[in-house]
Amino acid sequence: MNMRIKAICLVIFLSLSTAGIVPVQAGGPLYVTGPDSSHPGQPYRWSLNPIPYYTDLGSLGNQSNAQANDLISEAFQAWEGVNTANIRFQNAGQLSYDVTANNIFSFQNTLRNCGNTSQPANAIVYDVDGGVIEALGMDKNSTLGISEAICSNDDAGFYARGWVVMNGRFIDGTPDSYSHASVSIEEFKGVFVHEIGHLIGLDHAQINLNCLTESSCPAEDLAGVPLMFPILLEGAGSVPITDDIAAVSALYPALNFSSTTGRIQGRVVFSDGSTPAQGYNVIARPIGDPRKKAVSCVSGFLFTASAGNDLAPAWYDEEIFFGSQDPALIGFYDIPGLPPGDYTIEVEAIYNTGEMAFIEGSAVGPIGYYFGFQYKMPGTCSLQYLNYPSSPSDSCSAKSVVTVGAGVTVNTNTDVILLGTPPRYDAWEDGP
Repeated sequence: MNMRIKAICLVIFLSLSTAGIVPVQAGGPLYVTGPDSSHPGQPYRWSLNPIPYYTDLGSLGNQSNAQANDLISEAFQAWEGVNTANIRFQNAGQLSYDVTANNIFSFQNTLRNCGNTSQPANAIVYDVDGGVIEALGMDKNSTLGISEAICSNDDAGFYARGWVVMNGRFIDGTPDSYSHASVSIEEFKGVFVHEIGHLIGLDHAQINLNCLTESSCPAEDLAGVPLMFPILLEGAGSVPITDDIAAVSALYPALNFSSTTGRIQGRVVFSDGSTPAQGYNVIARPIGDPRKKAVSCVSGFLFTASAGNDLAPAWYDEEIFFGSQDPALIGFYDIPGLPPGDYTIEVEAIYNTGEMAFIEGSAVGPIGYYFGFQYKMPGTCSLQYLNYPSSPSDSCSAKSVVTVGAGVTVNTNTDVILLGTPPRYDAWEDGP
């Protein structure tokens, strides 16, 4: 069927005053099956392995077709190289014609005919100069590329068809100006890897937010920023790191994944200790290397953001059907892929201010995309830790250590109780 989904875009803002960052406008699953599925609350993934893809016939900026094909091959190999993930890709050939601004709509309409099995499972389109991006209604001077899953089996939660469009305007060799920005080939390859991450089912992730919001970003902090971070930071790499590795391995686990790593599961709840809190970023940081080896999850990532969510606006589109309606999942978090060791657990708000807020196409988690905002921390702490046993008199810096073993899921005494939040409301009580 046609999948009711969002396109993921990578964007550069030409008016940035902060040098060296490339915002994404488009760690966890991108889509989750809804109540109409036989298995609600399951992340979407590809059932095909290897996953086939077809490449365009044209060039990409100043890169020849052969060079562009090499770039995309290296980007796929970056995900194949994760040794705890069982995911492979196959270059199945080339599209039958060069996709350009003149034929993009006929190509797109044919691709969206999910009943036409002659169409490629995945199409990689090389937009030589931004003309395709512009024809699709986006700014060719700011949009680096888009990624979109097009067709799916929504009952089983399987992807069936997708595509990626990359904007060669950013690597055409033209000097930077107010209306024309460029990136290095290595950065552009990182964009490829990022977009493929979305194509295989990965959402954005937030770790070491200070590298975006503060003037200081130590080298070890930058090294811990996930490839799926919504902003491409200057100096960031083009290969998956710890958080990315955990996310792709959870979706496509190799035989050694569950036996060599552990996971931490729990809930984020308000101060009453029982009311679940959805939409907060939860990070597990290892004691020995907390900035480089962290892994994240969004509380309530498996729960719906629309129908069945009491916080959904009355006008919200009920046809957005992703996410389980099981209330036990509202504040649930699950952090997989943890090497054995000792960890702290912290909770923070997802970045929610300014023109680069992690909402809509740049969203982290379901709330930011479907609602267009992110929740702020509701209590007295801007950063909250897991601390057991919790007390209302705890300081914001109080924290416990969670020990994780290989093949072990830790889910006892792992609920994070937010300090100083408003009292819970009865189901029939009006809020302020």
